[in-house]
Amino acid sequence: MMRKYSMFELLSYTADVLVGQKKALDVASAQPIGPKDDLSSVTQLLQLSMLMLVALLVAEYIGKLVGSFGGLKRGKLKRFASTFSELSYYTFSVFSLTKICWSSTWFWPSGWSEVMYDGRVQKIATLEAYTVPADLKCFYIFETSYYLSSFILLLIRKKKKDFWQMAFHHIVTSLLLLLSYSTGYIRIGAVVMILHNVFDPFMLVAKCTHYMNIPLIPDISFACCAVTFAVSRLYYYPVSIYFAWIGVCAGNSTCPGGAWDKSPVEFSLIALLAALLPVHVLWFKMILKVLHSALLQAGVKGDVRSDSEDEEEPGNSHAKKRR
Repeated sequence: MMRKYSMFELLSYTADVLVGQKKALDVASAQPIGPKDDLSSVTQLLQLSMLMLVALLVAEYIGKLVGSFGGLKRGKLKRFASTFSELSYYTFSVFSLTKICWSSTWFWPSGWSEVMYDGRVQKIATLEAYTVPADLKCFYIFETSYYLSSFILLLIRKKKKDFWQMAFHHIVTSLLLLLSYSTGYIRIGAVVMILHNVFDPFMLVAKCTHYMNIPLIPDISFACCAVTFAVSRLYYYPVSIYFAWIGVCAGNSTCPGGAWDKSPVEFSLIALLAALLPVHVLWFKMILKVLHSALLQAGVKGDVRSDSEDEEEPGNSHAKKRR
C-alpha cells in the first residue's frame, strides 16, 4: 500500500523536481486521488490556500515597494502592486507546470488523444487507477489553492465593474479543478491549466510596464498577449474540450455506450469546460478593442479589462484636458 505524503513532503518533492534533483512525473512517487484519497487532502488544500493567500499579499507588498521606487502614487501604485502579485504567480505557474509535464506526450496537442487515459478509463499501464505522480498532484492542489485564495480577495476588496465575470470565471475554474481531481481526470486538468495560464504573463507584463510608463514593452507584450490568447483559448481550448468529450468514454469496458455513456459528473465537467468559452470570447473582444485603440493612439493605453475598471486612462485624461 502506498504511503500518502504530507503537504510538506508534496511541496518538498515538487521543489526537487523543479530544480532538477528528481525526475518529473515519476510513477514511483504515485499518490492517491479521487476515490482512493481521503479527507486529509481537504486539510492540505485549506493549509495551502492560507499559505497562498499570505504569499499573494507578500508579493503585493513587494510590488508596492517596486512601484514606489518607480515613482507610482496612490491608485496607480495599488493597481501595479496587485498586477505584480498576479504576474509573480502566473509566471511561476506556467514555468512549474511546463517543467513538470514537458516530456509527456499527452501534454502537447499532438498527444491529446491520450489526455483522458486516467480517471475511470485508466489506460495508463504504469500507474494504478486513481493515482498520480506526487509533483502533478501537488501542482493541482497548488493551482486550486490559488483560485480559492484569489476568490477570497475578489470578495473582500472593492468590486470592479467586471466583478461578476471574474467571480463566474473563478467559481467555474475552481469547480473544474475540484471535480476533475475527485474523478481522477488530472491530465485534461493540466492541459486546461496551461491553456488558460500561458497568456497571463504577457498581459500582466504589459500592464505593469504601462503603469511604470516604460516605452515599447507594453505594446510588444500586449501583442504577444493577443496572439497567445487567440491561439490558446479560442483555438486549442475548444480542441481540448473535443478530446475530453470523446476520450472519457470511447466504447471501452467501463462505459460500453460510447461518448454518451458518461456519468452526471463527467457531463458536468464537459459543461463547465464549455461554459468558459463565452467568457473567453468576451475577453478577446476587449483585447481587440484595446489593440484598436493602440493602433489609433500609437500605443497601449489600457489593459484587457480597462472598460471594466474604475480608473481614468491616460488617453481619457488628455481628452478631458483638451475640452
